Amino acid sequence: PQAPADDRKVLLSARGVTKSYKVGGSRLEVLRGVDLDVREGEILAVLGKSGCGKSTLLHVLGWLDRADEGEIVYDGVDHVKLPASERAFHRNRHMGFVFQFYHLLRELSAHENVLVPAMIRYGPRAYRARKRELDDRAKALLAVVGLGHRMTHRPAQLSGGERQRVAIARALMNQPRFLLCDEPTGNLDGRTAEDVRSLLWDLNARSGQTMIVVTHDARLAEQAHRTIHLANGRVGRGDEAELVEEVEL
Repeated sequence: PQAPADDRKVLLSARGVTKSYKVGGSRLEVLRGVDLDVREGEILAVLGKSGCGKSTLLHVLGWLDRADEGEIVYDGVDHVKLPASERAFHRNRHMGFVFQFYHLLRELSAHENVLVPAMIRYGPRAYRARKRELDDRAKALLAVVGLGHRMTHRPAQLSGGERQRVAIARALMNQPRFLLCDEPTGNLDGRTAEDVRSLLWDLNARSGQTMIVVTHDARLAEQAHRTIHLANGRVGRGDEAELVEEVEL
């Protein structure tokens, strides 16, 4: 796809982001000073080998986890500095997540799974007051992803590709500013993976949905508007990795 113009608004900006975890008696450095910008309406692919920190970066950018140091600025606010409760509040309203292994609730139907973000957002009383409106939105989203005929099916009754389509509809339920996709085709066979990729790209083309897609699949990354490479916890450089720079496609 044609890349959005460089002068489009930067929606999310990360500078000097680090993240490490305690492993036994030592610390494992996963992110070592990541800098990146996400522009309005673009599909940004984060490409790197398995274990390079792509998922950690996505979790930090999406406020699922907190960076150790650095800034992640959205709407003029550094979300690294916010308490967990405020990050959760903003995450529910501005971020939609699509994971490799779907993470659907097996006890719920496809329709009910899509409604979960709205249930969290509004709480019991407000949700009941808006139930018809929200039910209609969930049904419409399932129709958009091609599952209008599978709304009452539970995850165990769906194929892998269908489960990922439910997960995409769920991620869109609260009309997020960002769609964050963690290896969205990594658990799917070739034809199904291409169908899911096409669905995501169509959403961007039709509605301008901003997306960050992490992947180790260079073929998928090549179809994004822009690709950055993550190696040894850094963008575009690594201690012993091949030097790579941000690539405009």
